[in-house]
Amino acid sequence: MNGQYNHIPHPRESSARSNVLYGTYFKIAETDFCNCLEVLAIDQSPLNEDERYKLEKEVNNFALKAIVFAAMSVESAINDYAGKHLGDKYYQQHLASLDLISKWIIIPRLVCERSIDKSGAAYNSLKTLVSARNKLVHNKSEEINFSDPYAVIKKQEKRSEEFKRDFHSSLKTLYLLSMEMDFVVGQMQNPLGTLDSAFNPSLEVPELAKELFKNCKDTVLKKYS
Repeated sequence: MNGQYNHIPHPRESSARSNVLYGTYFKIAETDFCNCLEVLAIDQSPLNEDERYKLEKEVNNFALKAIVFAAMSVESAINDYAGKHLGDKYYQQHLASLDLISKWIIIPRLVCERSIDKSGAAYNSLKTLVSARNKLVHNKSEEINFSDPYAVIKKQEKRSEEFKRDFHSSLKTLYLLSMEMDFVVGQMQNPLGTLDSAFNPSLEVPELAKELFKNCKDTVLKKYS
């Protein structure tokens, strides 16, 4: 992320692989993150109740997609990285059953004897994203206790705050993880692809994501300065 080439030796410098989707998932997460921010910025004061409800549904839909596709990108990327450098057969036999967080710790260490910092912002954001993804894909309903309306309201408020936090962790995780991996495995072998414009000249950060991008970049550069 500092424009300086970081070369970390890998078993394979290049490969040809099919069904590589982490970049597509990344872009969907980034787009829907920005779509959500755009809807949230709409002035709702002149809107009626139905219009406000529709906007709320839009916000939830965009936020949900941002979370799920960010997690899909993270998982697709580390699976591809493992298959490329350790072999698809080895990955399926020994690594496929690992949980997602463990994959991001163990696989780079197996490949190049390096790994992300478990005390760093990228790792902590990854944990939040994985937890958020799990809550969505393993959703469980529960009965409402109408005998205690106050408790129902408080629980809903807590869920709303958690969902808001989970949404903000979606694109943040992709940015932090990609930026840290430049220093861990090098720009050319970055599982998520480098976000360093010196090595990715086609990089375009959406206007609504630029502040988050800068904050993540500052965090990672401070860590590795």
